[in-house]
This record gives sequence, C-alpha cells and structure tokens, in this order.
Amino acid sequence: MFWVALTIRTSTLVYYFEYNIGNKHLVPLINGISIIQVLGMAVIPFIVKFSSKRSTMITGFLLAAIGQIIMFVAGTTLSVIIIGWIIGCIGSGIACSMPFAMLSDTVDYGEWKTGIRASGFLTAIGSAFCIKAGTGIGGFIPTQIMGAFGYVPNTVQSHASLFGIQFSFIWVPTIIFTLGIIPMLFYYKYEKNELQIRNDLTANKAS
Repeated sequence: MFWVALTIRTSTLVYYFEYNIGNKHLVPLINGISIIQVLGMAVIPFIVKFSSKRSTMITGFLLAAIGQIIMFVAGTTLSVIIIGWIIGCIGSGIACSMPFAMLSDTVDYGEWKTGIRASGFLTAIGSAFCIKAGTGIGGFIPTQIMGAFGYVPNTVQSHASLFGIQFSFIWVPTIIFTLGIIPMLFYYKYEKNELQIRNDLTANKAS
C-alpha cells in the first residue's frame, strides 16, 4: 500500500504543478526537497527506542497523509506547499524503511511457528514483489482517474480534468496512506511476542 501511494504521488507531481499550480518549473525544486526523506529514515531508531515498530509505522503513514492535506490547504502558496511536502517526505521516509526492519521479525515468526526459516522467500515477497507490484498499480491508477475526468495532455485543462489531477495527486495517496494504517493496528499482538520468539529460537538452536 505504501508503494502504491508513493508512486501515485510522484507520478502525478508534474501534472499537478503544471496545471493546478501553473508552474511546472517548480518540479525540480520539489523533487530536490524529497531528499528530506533521509531524515525520516534516520530518526527511526530513536522513535522505535521510545515507542514500538507498529507506532513508528503508523506515524510514518500519518505524516505522509498530513503532508498531502497541507498541500491541498496551501492552494498555490508555495511556502506552505513546501512545508506539506517536507512533512509528507519525512513520513514516507519512515514508512518506506520500517517494513525492511520488520522483515526479520517475520522470518523469526515463521521459523517459530512452522520450523521453516524462509528468509529468502519472505524477503522477496516483502520487498521486491511489493515494490514491483506497488509501482505498477500506482502507475496505473492515476492514468485511469485522470482519463476518466477528461485529461488531455499539452492543452488547457477543463475544471473536471483539473479536479481529476488534484484528486490523483492529493487525495488518492492520502486515502491509501491512511488505509495502510489498518493492518498495523493488528501488528501489536505479534510484536509483543518478539522477545519470547527470539528466546525460544535461541533455546531450540542451543538444544
């Protein structure tokens, strides 16, 4: 869900700034600011230290969604758009990195539950497959939405097509980022057993 939302946001950025904001020359600036995602990745150890992986992932999704909403409220005010983009990028940096930190827990849980340590398979599904599938779906959705609202490239857009672009850039990622929180609400029941799982696996290997 993260990669679907992120792909939709990045793929519709140029359309939103060209037609809704009216200045496509801002796109390189906005893309350059995306490097701030590194900050989101860097703060993960500090957040997890005082919280949980579930709460950290939810925080990332929330910040990404809040950033989108701020850009909507900003209208054409560049300074506020940049603030929203920065907040969204920090959130997406957190949400991007956390699944990789959680994959090892999935491998441990699988071994604890079934006796099979499928690290290669679970890593392939949890990272490579999700990234490929997410970017594919994320590239497909906005083209269908914008086409349904009458988007025609390289011309003056109608009010309907402008709404379609705005909906694709602002609201579709916001909705999907928010929906991404739902699975994490159920993650706590597994996360609270991590220490016991590691202890059991260590004991099994020792025996």
